[in-house]
Amino acid sequence: MKYVIETQHLVKQFKTKLAVNDVSIHVKRGDIYGLIGKNGAGKTSLMKLILGLTNPTQGKIFLYGNDKLNVGRKNIGSLIEAPGLYKNCTAYENMRRFATLYGANSKEIIPLLRRVGLGNTGIKKASEFSLGMRQRLGIAIALLGKPEILILDEPINGLDPAGIKEIRDIIIDLNREGVTFIISSHLLDELAKVVTNYGIISDGSLIEEVSAKELTERCRKFIKISTSNNSTAYALLKERLPDISADVKADAIYISNHLDQTANMNKYLIGKGVAVSEIAISESGFEEYFIERLGR
Repeated sequence: MKYVIETQHLVKQFKTKLAVNDVSIHVKRGDIYGLIGKNGAGKTSLMKLILGLTNPTQGKIFLYGNDKLNVGRKNIGSLIEAPGLYKNCTAYENMRRFATLYGANSKEIIPLLRRVGLGNTGIKKASEFSLGMRQRLGIAIALLGKPEILILDEPINGLDPAGIKEIRDIIIDLNREGVTFIISSHLLDELAKVVTNYGIISDGSLIEEVSAKELTERCRKFIKISTSNNSTAYALLKERLPDISADVKADAIYISNHLDQTANMNKYLIGKGVAVSEIAISESGFEEYFIERLGR
């Protein structure tokens, strides 16, 4: 089985709004798949379609390689938007109620609460919990029944740095044990610490799927050269360095190899009569890459 979650040309339309527009994603077993997009891009709508919380207008969903979705969904835990907790109940009482709803074994409750750092909350009510504690309780509830896949919608949104690290550590530990994740977020730097593959979504459409390894390669250091004639400058550099890897744009030439040749490139172009106004080694970060892909 190649993918545990796959969508094919998925569409969800609400009256005149296309919330999800021809989206085909591919999630392999063991992935931490990050859905990246602005607020309102369609991330939550896509997750709800996968979970069966809403029905697609068009397209198909496959779980574990087949379209028997009710069977596949039994292996998925989720936290969509804010966790729906019983605010006048303790963490244990919340877990017990959800265990009854899910048909899960109540013996799971205490180990799961300990796992997410809520084993010692005692009689404290959920209404008194911090945002981070509520998020952790939501994840513990999602883990009832030992799901193989977790779908988490903005699990670190609004948390302080300590809370973010707690959630991140839980995700990493669970993934090491074989749990597959789909996680949506707009906190790029934090997501980059755990994600293995990205799906970039804008205005309901999937712009690109890219692995974390590929993205690291694309965001590495490069030489930026601005000249009086970039196309001529590139042709000259290509003649001198046949294996040069470059992207020629109106403002500059962006070269991803021969990083130790900046001085020689500068001297060579000037010797050929091309005026060089800028030559420098720069680095494109994750944020710049996603801004370029999503548009400002």
